Amino acid sequence: MYSNGNFESHLAALLFLGTAGMLLLLAVATVVLYFSRRRWARYPLLAFPVLLAGYVVLMALFSLTSYDRTVARGDEKFFCALDCHIAYSVQNVERMKAIGNTTATGEFYVVTLRSHFDERTIAPWRGNSPLVADSPSLTLIDGNGGQYSVPAEGQKAWDASQGKQQMLGIGLRPGESHLTTWVFDVPENAQSLRMLAEVRGFPTYVLIGDETSPGHHKTYLALR
Repeated sequence: MYSNGNFESHLAALLFLGTAGMLLLLAVATVVLYFSRRRWARYPLLAFPVLLAGYVVLMALFSLTSYDRTVARGDEKFFCALDCHIAYSVQNVERMKAIGNTTATGEFYVVTLRSHFDERTIAPWRGNSPLVADSPSLTLIDGNGGQYSVPAEGQKAWDASQGKQQMLGIGLRPGESHLTTWVFDVPENAQSLRMLAEVRGFPTYVLIGDETSPGHHKTYLALR
C-alpha cells in the first residue's frame, strides 16, 4: 500500500503528542523547581534539549531512509491519520489546447482524480458517519523539476463548461468515492509528468515519517 509516509501514522501521532506533553511537563517542572528548589531546576532544563534532539534525530532518520515512489495510474495513494482513510488515484488524463474561450499558455492537462474512503482501513467500531478530510494540494511535476499548480483561468473555464465547481474536501462515508477534475497549464515540451498530492500544514511538517517533513521524499501519482 502506498501512503504519504514511511512510518505508522498512529505511532507518529503518539510520538508527537508524547514528546510535546513531556516538553510541557519539563517546562512546568523547571519553573516550579526554580522557585522551590533552585539547584534542582537545572535537571529538567537539561532534559529539555535532550528530548527535543532525540525527536529531531528520529525524524531525520526516517527522512533519510525514504525514497521517491510513483503510484501507477489507477492505483491509490492513502493519506493516513490514526487509521488510513482517504485514498486518491488518477482515473483519466486529457490534453487540450483550449477550453471554451480560454487558451493554454502551453497545453492544458485535464486530470480526473478519484477520492475514496476505503472501508477496509477503519476500525469496526467507527460506524458509518462521514469523514471530511483535509484537501490535498495538487501539483504536476515534470522530469526537470518544473512545478505546475492549477491555474485559475483554466479551472474556471472547465467548471463553467461542466456547470459545476470542483471540491475535494467533501464528506465521504466508508466505501464511498468522489470524482473531481483539475486543469493544469503545462509547457508543451514537458516530459515525465506526475502528480504530487500533499496535505500540508501543522503538524504534518513535524510528524515522523510524513512526506512533508524536512528532507522526506515523496509519493507521486503517475499520469500515464
